[in-house]
Amino acid sequence: MMFPFRRTALALLGGCSMLAGCTSPQLHIYTLGIPVHSDKSLRVSPQTTVVQLSRVVMPDYLDCQDIITRQGEEIHRSPNSRWASRLSLSVTDLITNEVAAIQHNILVTDQPLAQAADMQIMIAISEFDVDVSGQAILNAHWAIVPRDRHKPLIRNIAHLSASGPVGADADTAALMRKLVVQLAEHISQSIPTP
Repeated sequence: MMFPFRRTALALLGGCSMLAGCTSPQLHIYTLGIPVHSDKSLRVSPQTTVVQLSRVVMPDYLDCQDIITRQGEEIHRSPNSRWASRLSLSVTDLITNEVAAIQHNILVTDQPLAQAADMQIMIAISEFDVDVSGQAILNAHWAIVPRDRHKPLIRNIAHLSASGPVGADADTAALMRKLVVQLAEHISQSIPTP
């Protein structure tokens, strides 16, 4: 009578072993990467110009955690990789960090403030695509809105492109980061001198 029980137990253990071998590929989590810039320790005083970045606006199909490439009209979502947060948050963080690194004499933040900032930057990305051949484009426009309504509103637009390998999701993330850094440089150049 013990023999059928052993056979059933061995079959069950063998089945579990086979299932364990069928695990899905490891999930990779990416950020656009916030580099460590040398901190010049800006001394904040009541005279310090404060610039606040609003959360970047982008098309719904992009503002997710999926890493996406395009092939013509078709969108490909990576099966094994994701962004660490929604893409609009990552882009906002990276632009804030890059502008702050360039503009040493002003305080640049994307965090809520107790008082209105001296300037607010609103950015809208209308297109941000990496195609399967390694061509990437980023089209964006932004406005710099001064707190003082007597000062002019500044509007600008950028059409950026880059190319590079996209064989791995890490390559796609690096190419997208490159374009966001370029956008941050354009935005920084358009901020009026305090």
